[in-house]
Amino acid sequence: MNIATFKVSFFIILSFVSWSYTTQRDSIQVLDASGLQINPEENQLKILSWNIKMLPAPYGWLFKPYKRAESIIQSLEDSDTYDIIFFQEAFSGSVRSKIYKTLKNIYPYQIEPKYQKVFYKSNSGLWAISRLPITLIDDISFTKIRAWDRLASKGAKLYSIRKNQKEFYLINTHFQSDYKTDYSDIRSSQYTEIYKDLILPNEKSDVPLILCGDLNISQSAKLKTMLEKLKLKNGPMTGKLQHSTLGRSKELLDYILVKSEHAKFHSVKRRIIDFSRRVKGEKFLLSDHYPIEAVISWD
Repeated sequence: MNIATFKVSFFIILSFVSWSYTTQRDSIQVLDASGLQINPEENQLKILSWNIKMLPAPYGWLFKPYKRAESIIQSLEDSDTYDIIFFQEAFSGSVRSKIYKTLKNIYPYQIEPKYQKVFYKSNSGLWAISRLPITLIDDISFTKIRAWDRLASKGAKLYSIRKNQKEFYLINTHFQSDYKTDYSDIRSSQYTEIYKDLILPNEKSDVPLILCGDLNISQSAKLKTMLEKLKLKNGPMTGKLQHSTLGRSKELLDYILVKSEHAKFHSVKRRIIDFSRRVKGEKFLLSDHYPIEAVISWD
């Protein structure tokens, strides 16, 4: 092989190696860029559920609703952003208006409780505000209610939202309160109605279901019975706070439960949050319940 031929051959080989390296390097960069577009953190649904004790007038005026509303607004503005927030006992229309007016830049979508035509009866108190578009699919009113709960239209609402091409069904509810009497049979009737009239008629095998709210159930045996009936799952609470009510009882009455038989979640992390703010050196109570948070992740 003469020198001229050797130089030409060497140039061809060097060019091929250089081209192969460049192509491989560019391919790796494309894969990296593609990988950056898929952020696992985005496959999360962040939910907050909170009984805010905004009772209808004139009784509700005794609990400083507007002062508490201002603190609730501030707490939610300062907190992490949620995909959806469910409220219970949001009976007061003026308080809902005050909260929503300030937070609608973060949570532009809302579904309010229905107005009741019966003069002595309030609405359900079930209110949802959302960062994502939200649709009310169905709702029910409980047929069995006792004591002061008869003044409210207690029931449950089923909503639909979609995030990252994935649809979720969510239920917001508030069960019978005790008022120093054991109304376990009433609550059993209420969650049976949720199962028969709300879950079964709207069940989809590919859509996960999440139930949120103040269930007024603290005993583990009674909670287990309800979970088995509705085919829902609970889980551990992270953090120091393991109860959702304030005062002497310190019970866990608020839950975010999942039904994930057909759509397995990567993780479900729950915690009770103390949003209480200090006013004039004293701990100011926003409600008689702490809110509960759940961060639900999927692959």
